[in-house]
Amino acid sequence: MTGEPGLTGNEETGSGGKVSGERRYHFAIDIDGEYAVFTLDSIGQVETWNAAAERVTGYGAVEILGKPFSVLYPAASADVPLPTDLLARAAATGRAYYEGWHARKDGARFWASVLVIAQRREQGDLAGFAAVAHDFSSRHLIEARLRRSEQRLQVMIDSVEDYAIFMLSPTGEVATWNTGAERIKGYRAEEIIGHHFSIFYPPEGRAAGLPERMLETASTQGRSEAEGWRVRSDGSRFWADVIITPIRDDTGTLQGFTKVTRDLTEHKRLEELEHVGKLAAAAERAREDEKKRIARELHDDLGQQLTALKMSAVILKQEVEAGHCTMKTAAMARGIVTQTDETMSAVRRIASDLRPTMLDDLGLLPAVEWLADEFSRRYGIKVNTRLSAGELEFSDTAATAIFRIVQEALTNVARHAYATEVTITIEPESSQCEVRIDDDGRGAGPASSGKSDSFGLLGIRERVRQLNGAAWLGNKPEGGFSVKASFPLDSIVHR
Repeated sequence: MTGEPGLTGNEETGSGGKVSGERRYHFAIDIDGEYAVFTLDSIGQVETWNAAAERVTGYGAVEILGKPFSVLYPAASADVPLPTDLLARAAATGRAYYEGWHARKDGARFWASVLVIAQRREQGDLAGFAAVAHDFSSRHLIEARLRRSEQRLQVMIDSVEDYAIFMLSPTGEVATWNTGAERIKGYRAEEIIGHHFSIFYPPEGRAAGLPERMLETASTQGRSEAEGWRVRSDGSRFWADVIITPIRDDTGTLQGFTKVTRDLTEHKRLEELEHVGKLAAAAERAREDEKKRIARELHDDLGQQLTALKMSAVILKQEVEAGHCTMKTAAMARGIVTQTDETMSAVRRIASDLRPTMLDDLGLLPAVEWLADEFSRRYGIKVNTRLSAGELEFSDTAATAIFRIVQEALTNVARHAYATEVTITIEPESSQCEVRIDDDGRGAGPASSGKSDSFGLLGIRERVRQLNGAAWLGNKPEGGFSVKASFPLDSIVHR
């Protein structure tokens, strides 16, 4: 029932000290027409019967008056109380309430609520009962269907093992738990229900307020999704894809959240292996390219100079052996000296490309200055340097990595940029050190701007990653291309 009508247990009596049936009948028909209202005598036989009672039960007044109240109850049903028990409770306590199955005249069952109120004479003895019934069959059918749907849904959710599917309270406490959640996260339902879902996040995620931001985003935007590390009950980490959606009632009030988590650890591992494979392949190709470059320079540059030097030496030898020590012989000797200097310079340049001794002897910044000068002299491209990190004592690993980043960026400028000017910047900013190589060239095309599978750019990104830095490579709004890397100081300086 939606509420108990305002019945009382004391009614006026008529002649002979009995409660007036007419009074009780008028009391009955005053009740809302949706309610079946009737009265019983002290032993439970029907005395009065209203139109709603006939509509609900199928019994007309002529058919039911004088019949026992028990005709409205299904026979031999364990889930239905005996009518005598219901009347006994009403007689003992003043009223009794029951909601459950009843029987219509044709034997069909219907779900109804019944309130029975004892009626007593002034002397206090039992005169009979007033009863009010309401047919809730439609509501009960809807509720039963809803329960079955919820049960089927819960069975379906519990059968899903590849996804953790559960509900959270509006403040983030775990409210439900499925088999997939237990398999992925390691907690049994009794261990985790009632705990805040932030327990699944690593310490750095909790410190950054990530769980709270996920709920806030879901609440304000209708959904929040993220990938990241999560923690199992045994403390081990796994890579997860998480989706949180809010649950609201008809008025829009937040009732909680649904959370779906998928374990992507294996997928993440395969991605990393694929990435490592790409790096290994790129490194191998880069080594082969470097070998080809060195071989070409040895053959085309150093080889030709050595050949010319040998030919001059042979001619000089022949002149000396023939006793012709002329001015021509002296000029030839001076030429040999010059060729020897140029050859030695080429050897030093090739060796410096492999590993500049200046990097070991003087440190990163002087080595970058030398690299800039050599690049400008060799390719005719103006190079500006802004190196204000002189107070930093770079570690050997960091110095080598940053030098190679600058070197690779300059190589890309020479090969692809068609630039006239390059600026190299190495400067500290708060707790970071920024490295930038900017050119004024034509930039990269849309298909290749910042592509991670370009060997040179891939190598730069990997060197940045190894120093726990962040990289940005792409076209500048004003034109040209920029390679930018930012490193935490504690990753690149001597400890």
